Amino acid sequence: MLEPNRRRPSLYLVYLAWVDAWMSLSERPDVGVIEAPLSLKELSRVLIASNRFELLKEKNLTTTIQSFKTHYKTGNIKLGGAKSATCEETDLLSERYDPRTPCHCDGDIPYQQIKSLVISGDSTKCQTVESTVRAMKEIRARPDEWNSTDIFTVESLGDAIHELVWANMEIHTELDTCKGPGTGREIPTVQAPDRRPHPVNDTSPEVSSQLYPTSESIKLCADAKHYFAMAAGASGCDYGLARAIADSGNDILIGDYCEAADETTLTLLWQSGAAAIAFLKLCNLSGLMTNWQFNNLMAGILQFRALGYYRDHSRLRLPDGLYGSRMTNLTTHRYIDLGLFNAVVPASLTTGEQLTKHQYSELVKACALINDLVDFRSDIKRKQRENVVLRGLRGNVCNYLDELIGDCLDTTASLLETSRLCALVLMGFCNWSIMSSHHKVYELMKGMELDTNTPLCQYTSTDNESKRKRLLNALAPFGTLGKEGPNVRRRRFELDKLYATCIGNKRRHSAWLADISRSLLCPGTLRTLVDVVHYQWEGQAGDVEYCP
Repeated sequence: MLEPNRRRPSLYLVYLAWVDAWMSLSERPDVGVIEAPLSLKELSRVLIASNRFELLKEKNLTTTIQSFKTHYKTGNIKLGGAKSATCEETDLLSERYDPRTPCHCDGDIPYQQIKSLVISGDSTKCQTVESTVRAMKEIRARPDEWNSTDIFTVESLGDAIHELVWANMEIHTELDTCKGPGTGREIPTVQAPDRRPHPVNDTSPEVSSQLYPTSESIKLCADAKHYFAMAAGASGCDYGLARAIADSGNDILIGDYCEAADETTLTLLWQSGAAAIAFLKLCNLSGLMTNWQFNNLMAGILQFRALGYYRDHSRLRLPDGLYGSRMTNLTTHRYIDLGLFNAVVPASLTTGEQLTKHQYSELVKACALINDLVDFRSDIKRKQRENVVLRGLRGNVCNYLDELIGDCLDTTASLLETSRLCALVLMGFCNWSIMSSHHKVYELMKGMELDTNTPLCQYTSTDNESKRKRLLNALAPFGTLGKEGPNVRRRRFELDKLYATCIGNKRRHSAWLADISRSLLCPGTLRTLVDVVHYQWEGQAGDVEYCP
């Protein structure tokens, strides 16, 4: 006979039913607020394990959702701020976030005009820039409608927007290499694989959606949710809660990739994302999620939505090749743009830890370096100037990349040593970097050829074993799967099947994440990925402009 707690529905089952019911009600505009909603105290008790069977009954679930919506509309329920949302930009339950902006600027964007827009509010030819700045101003004008005094602030949003829209100013094309001054112009055209799922190296959509399910059944979304956000919990927090946290970031995915989605998919993402946020607020009311976790998560999503309007239309007119441009700091816009808090919360639930603003900044720095070193070749090819490694290019390319690899290893090791929460997020980020279909780490490593005409110069970060040893020592407490573990030279379809066997087992899950981090953060691996002076990628580039 099963013990009583085994007979109770899991939070995951309740969450799936909640999303289904929420989306059904969203399709029925005639069903709105109710005159006698459940009280906030009653709402705070519906997720108690002993009450979950009752909640699964259709009538009770509908009443609970309607009660939640009624309290939200009347201002009794807030999403992290002292006050309710008063505009669409701060309303995370609007189900209407659409950053697609018609624009006919053709990339002809005078940057002095953009400066004037950001500073004084004048108009500019690029409508996406105008939409971005407008959203920023709407959000910054309402700091009491979101948690604006902790991890994410009015200042962090303003700094990120300025960094992003001015990213193509101050172009630096004169670069050196180990071969001498001005030899940056001799670097061969940088090639990289496109971002489409690979028919041989990736799992088929049918199998992938079974292993890693999402409401929207989109590979890109599943990758971000299962390989990163949920992975950061390392099977230490409730699976249903981790899934809801991952789904709450749907607006982040919309902001990044809305052009690749049709109207049906966008609607599904809007509705399921709102359902996830509402469910998390219910978890917060029930004590399953702290105010620190919930309020900062909402603030991070809100700020990303402003950045999500931006599209770099000037790419059409930018020069090809390798060059630096304006960048004030590695973390200025990546602080928001990476969407890390959707992984921080599962890690926080697992460890019971919180982060300071300084720790979060260091975590952003480490993840930004990992992300932009991995995507370095692809972003050169695609002229993606959001890449901070690319924008920071100055002087000697070899020395610069060597220093960044060393900085990445040092920052990562320091975080692994001092914070288990940061460690889980970092390892989850490495997991996503290798396993997601659009980063193409396997293809890059397989297709890299050393240029025999250019003697290999010394990289201190790879030749000095101390950085590597420190990183390995910091990862040691998390375990290893040995030969069964993942590495950068295994195809993603193999990794998919192996990773699925680790989910639900804390020890194996932790060991998997540690192994995949050891493989990606090997100094030699990082050098191979980014050293465009000595290594050339040979392969089929495919559709460079493909948006996953």
